[in-house]
Amino acid sequence: MSFNKVSKEEVVQSVTPLLEALSEEEQETQKVDETDMFDLEEWTTPEFISENDFDMIDMLSAALDQVSNQLDEKQREFLAKSTEWTTKTKDSLKNQTKKLEDQRSRIQELLVKQYHKIDKRMNRDAKTVQLRDKVSFVVGVGNACVAPALALRYPNSIPSYYSIQLVVLLILRYVIYRSKRWHYFIFDICYFVNCMTMLFLWAYPTSTFLFIATYCMTNGPVAWAIITWRNSLVFHSLDKVTSVFIHIFPPLVTYCIRWMPELQKDVYCDNQSFVTNYRNTKFPALGNIDDISFNQVMIYSTTAYVIWQSLYYLFIMVGRKDKVESGLRLTSYSWLLDDTHGQKGFIQKTAFMFGAKWKAEMFMFLQLVYNIVTSIPTYFLYKNFYLHTLFLISMFAVSVWNGANYYIEVFSRRYISEIESIKVEDEKLKKK
Repeated sequence: MSFNKVSKEEVVQSVTPLLEALSEEEQETQKVDETDMFDLEEWTTPEFISENDFDMIDMLSAALDQVSNQLDEKQREFLAKSTEWTTKTKDSLKNQTKKLEDQRSRIQELLVKQYHKIDKRMNRDAKTVQLRDKVSFVVGVGNACVAPALALRYPNSIPSYYSIQLVVLLILRYVIYRSKRWHYFIFDICYFVNCMTMLFLWAYPTSTFLFIATYCMTNGPVAWAIITWRNSLVFHSLDKVTSVFIHIFPPLVTYCIRWMPELQKDVYCDNQSFVTNYRNTKFPALGNIDDISFNQVMIYSTTAYVIWQSLYYLFIMVGRKDKVESGLRLTSYSWLLDDTHGQKGFIQKTAFMFGAKWKAEMFMFLQLVYNIVTSIPTYFLYKNFYLHTLFLISMFAVSVWNGANYYIEVFSRRYISEIESIKVEDEKLKKK
């Protein structure tokens, strides 16, 4: 390799403009940001001047290495500063998140206190509690006496009788449950089936699918819930009277619609064709159903269950997950799967079979199995008037038996102590 000889003046003339340009660019950069914390090592023009070409190359190479090293150092400092900024930002976000979580906890505590305050206000007066229980007693006894009489004599009036009471009782239940943070119970399947019944009665009486699905669900999982949930016909308790109502009346409504000709059969003349025409005119779906198959029972009831379960999963188990898990809201599945009660029942043991992670999915699977099993008898109930009648009488008898156990084992002690404690609080308030 050979290099041409150049004079000192030529080297100076060729290198000096480049160095001056670099110097001007550096000055411009300093003007843009005078607070730049990164300081570069500077060099002067004479350092690049040499009479020997090889020395000139060495000096330029050294200068290039120096610039490259400074560039690498700049990048390392920039990364260090970026990491420091990221860390500070993360810490700031953590502090803000903690503050928001603390604020949410305080709001939740205030909300719980407000719920308890409302509940206490609703139950602080002994006369108010007694009046409420007396009204509940009248409603409970009245339904036990009036409903069978209407079903036997005027079965066509049962849908209206049921609808009026359902609206009133559900409004009262929502108000009471709202004060206790229990209002998510109203999204359970029994309320969904009551809505199905109302839709068929007043919106879609021509829908054969809705009627068969409603018939299977009311006489299947809803009616059998009287046993599984131990519904008790406790006349003085509005809550228990309402629970029995929403489980026994929907099957009674579909029973009266299905067997209206048999219920109004005249022993002296044949009026069944007239009653049948009247029923089919009021509820056209019955006129389009000669009979139902076992496949229809299974498919329609399962479809109704899947619709409800999907909506419940999306809006409650996912959409309100934080409120349920924090205890701010109580649902049927969170109450049944709560492992703090001590002894575990069959449902809880089965739900935790694969661990707590899958408890919700297992609970939904158990509900599906329950829905299928309890829907099977409805196929036979639809075909036999006497079997269906015996079934409803049995379910009502179970609720009465549960109520008798409650009165004998619980009520005689609890109710008296409750009234006495309320009177003591009233006396304390009067003295103040």
